[in-house]
Amino acid sequence: MKKILALVLALIMVLAVANAFAAGTITINRDDSWDSSAENANATYTYYKIFNAKDIDQDVDVDTGEQTADSAGTAVYWVDSLEKAQALPDLFLVSNKAPSEVTAADAAADGNFYVTLASDSTSASDIAAALQTMVDANTTLFPGASVTSDDNPVVLPESGTLDDGYYLIVASNGSVLAVQTLDDVEINEKNDYPTVTKEQKKAADPDYTEAEIPAEIGKYIDYQITVHVPANANKDIIVVDKMSAGLEYDDSTGLTYDPDISANIAEVASDDEGYDADATWQIKIPAATVIENQGEDIVITYRALITEACLIDTDRENEVTLTYDDGNYVLKDETNYTTYFTGIEKVDGDDNDVKLEGVKFELTLDGEAYNVTKSGDYYIPGGDSNEVETDTNGLIIIRGLDNTLGDFVLTETETNEGYNLLETPKTLTLVEDTANTYATDTFDQIENNKGTILPSTGGIGTTIFYVLGGLLVVGAAVVLVARRKAESK
Repeated sequence: MKKILALVLALIMVLAVANAFAAGTITINRDDSWDSSAENANATYTYYKIFNAKDIDQDVDVDTGEQTADSAGTAVYWVDSLEKAQALPDLFLVSNKAPSEVTAADAAADGNFYVTLASDSTSASDIAAALQTMVDANTTLFPGASVTSDDNPVVLPESGTLDDGYYLIVASNGSVLAVQTLDDVEINEKNDYPTVTKEQKKAADPDYTEAEIPAEIGKYIDYQITVHVPANANKDIIVVDKMSAGLEYDDSTGLTYDPDISANIAEVASDDEGYDADATWQIKIPAATVIENQGEDIVITYRALITEACLIDTDRENEVTLTYDDGNYVLKDETNYTTYFTGIEKVDGDDNDVKLEGVKFELTLDGEAYNVTKSGDYYIPGGDSNEVETDTNGLIIIRGLDNTLGDFVLTETETNEGYNLLETPKTLTLVEDTANTYATDTFDQIENNKGTILPSTGGIGTTIFYVLGGLLVVGAAVVLVARRKAESK
């Protein structure tokens, strides 16, 4: 007869989980990749009692169930019905027979069917996989109990203790393990959890960032979503992207994938966990594709246009949601953008309460014309002219700007009658625009003064008088000389 010790050494191994022993309970410590801040951070652990077990000080004859020679620290395993014995996978022997060959006559004297491994070289992964297949096909014989929790650690069962035995534990997030409960069991989970990271950049920039970025109406933001697929992931991953009002998804470029899984992407059904009717776009990475990319990153990129709606967009965010394990595990990540506004207030130099309407300027950015379009009471980037004009309140308001582009400058080109043009261009100060509110009291007041600018000393206005005076003096001298000559004759 084989010693039961060979069975013990093989069966206490686990797949994807390191184990120890626990008294009637199993404590599962979450893997470091588990994110406690996730919107849902659950996992469901379903445990199945496969064998009865007891710790004995002697070997047991698998035919009779009787204890034989002393062998301290040995455990023995058995099932209590012929149906269970016959359902076992061929990795095991029941009363030294293949499970399919066992009959009622093979029961031990106590009525139980004692189990050993067919080969003590069988791997832990093979054992766990075979037992999972068995319980899936025999749920009546091997019923499971489940604990769903977002705790760390998770304790099985939720209350009380487990009977001594050998248990298969199937985690909804992918891990499969097997342990015995003759002593306290503490498991350090080695099952990675999926992660999702969202980054962004202005289209002209080389690098992505998670930080907030300034944006300009009419320009694009490029987005990059990185989904890390766990090494033992085996379920659908649903990725949902939702943009706030100021962003417009660019259909012309669409989604790109690295690696290219575009041919294997599925639509998200309305009854799928994670479906969002208000999503900008949403995709399902099917389980088969997930398995093909286990342990790898899937990178999704696309772009969005900054529209004038950003000026009423109080959220100013782009959010991605990853749903895994049928909604048990839900992660979110987001990036944010901002815009800036600027302007001036044109007033009378003697009475600042008098606002000057219709004063015209040219707007430049680092010396180059910066074209804008009038939209309501403010200007926005775009259009075919860089000319701006004060309104009835003496204001020029420009919104939807990127404050990192350079110096915005106003040069006065036309003012009201009786006022003097400004000689010095005005460099503008940009202020973050919080949507719907732009404080014009932050604007610089620019004064225009009345009066006439006299010609400068040495100008043509003085020179012409000198020339005329000189000619008159010369002419008078010629006349005087001529008269004297005439009188002398």
